[in-house]
Amino acid sequence: MKKYDKVVLVLLLLVFGVGIFMTARNALSTYVTFAEAKATTRAVQVKGSAVAGTLEELDDDRYVFLMEDSNGEVVRVVAGGQAPDNLFEAESVVAKGKYDGEDFLAQNILVKCPSKYEAEEHPAEVQK
Repeated sequence: MKKYDKVVLVLLLLVFGVGIFMTARNALSTYVTFAEAKATTRAVQVKGSAVAGTLEELDDDRYVFLMEDSNGEVVRVVAGGQAPDNLFEAESVVAKGKYDGEDFLAQNILVKCPSKYEAEEHPAEVQK
């Protein structure tokens, strides 16, 4: 193998390694509060709940709602696309994005629904 081929191979492996590291870092990032999100310039994940009755359509491709984080801080969240149908019935909402002034600009909104597959209560005569 020529020296040039080895250099190219090492560079390719380095680029792929950095790409995998960056993807894993973003995928494994933990949830933060809005206060912590305001202190950073990178995209973060904030977990909380949507405040009922606050959904507002800005235009065909953007919407706004209020979201409360685990510390009780309520912030206006601006997101693109269509609002999830079950936004206010969700067990929790995760907004991934960063601050732009006073608003939190969400790149993604993930809605966690209550499990449909939880065990039902059975009458005492059915239980063993």
